[in-house]
Amino acid sequence: MRTLPITISVCVMSIMILLFFNTESLPAQNVSDDGKNTDSSTSVKKPEIFFETPDFDFGKAYKGDKVEHVYKFVNRGSATLEIKKVKPSCGCTAAVLSNKTVLPGEAGEIKATFNTGSYGGKVKKTISVLSNDPNTPNHKLSISGEVIEEISFKPKNINFGNFRADNQSDKTVKFSVKSQSGPDFKIDKITSSKSFVETATIEDQNGEYTITATLKDHHKIGRFSGKIFLETNSTKQPKASIIFYGVVEGDITINQRRIYYGTVPEGREVTKKLFVKINESHIKILSSKISPDYLSVSIDERYEQQNPHCLIETKLHKDAPIGKINGLLKLTTNSEEQPVISIPITGDVHKVDKSE
Repeated sequence: MRTLPITISVCVMSIMILLFFNTESLPAQNVSDDGKNTDSSTSVKKPEIFFETPDFDFGKAYKGDKVEHVYKFVNRGSATLEIKKVKPSCGCTAAVLSNKTVLPGEAGEIKATFNTGSYGGKVKKTISVLSNDPNTPNHKLSISGEVIEEISFKPKNINFGNFRADNQSDKTVKFSVKSQSGPDFKIDKITSSKSFVETATIEDQNGEYTITATLKDHHKIGRFSGKIFLETNSTKQPKASIIFYGVVEGDITINQRRIYYGTVPEGREVTKKLFVKINESHIKILSSKISPDYLSVSIDERYEQQNPHCLIETKLHKDAPIGKINGLLKLTTNSEEQPVISIPITGDVHKVDKSE
């Protein structure tokens, strides 16, 4: 009986040793401050896109220059990064992606090119980078700076205005041309994209030019536009151009060349309105026809004596198929010079991407 205490002690020590080693063999657990288990083995792997310099300032560039920049990024996450789409904010900016799939720790590039051709002064454009990064699915990049106009026009565009087709008098508009080169600036040649616009040049003593643009013998009803091109001795901007436009009115005036819906998500109903000016009180719109079937039209006629006009409403219905919108609106009138007016309808219906 004297051996009993020794036996019990040996058993207790054995149990303690077993518990010690079993505890050492258990996987480690992370416990947060609030006592919750944050075991790293249960965390979800995910990608993380990171750009070194998401905003690029090119400083100053001359009009007509193309500015290029490479945006470098790295996947700092633990899962594969997938670039779904790279979308510049306008057609003036192009973006080329080096690779759509980037493994953890690896890098990629986006080469952006900004065309300054139609801009002047301070500008800022953006690029959207859509990816499977759950924290930043739409990452914004920017490119900004100042576009310097070596050759400037005043006014910026030539507007011949609205005038009736039976008006036989010539329309003349003056504009000035100035260069930062000063008195050494010379215009070598001037041409027009339309034969019915003629130009004449007067050179001032300080290197500025005054140019007259004359509209001659153009009586086709509707909106017209074109450009006047200059060839100069400037090394920074040897060529320059200015836009001209106007409207020749008949019995009916519609300033819009088309009805444009833009980009519409599938399943959405969108309405567009068109203002139609009636220039003669006896002129009426007799009927209207629109195609295809997912478009409809309604006309609100308002023949007030002082301001006769119509408001035309076209509707794109929810059942419009995905793809390009190619429609046509035809108006039949009692005008001899405009018996039928056709207005194209364009746009695009796109499939909804929930990640955008």
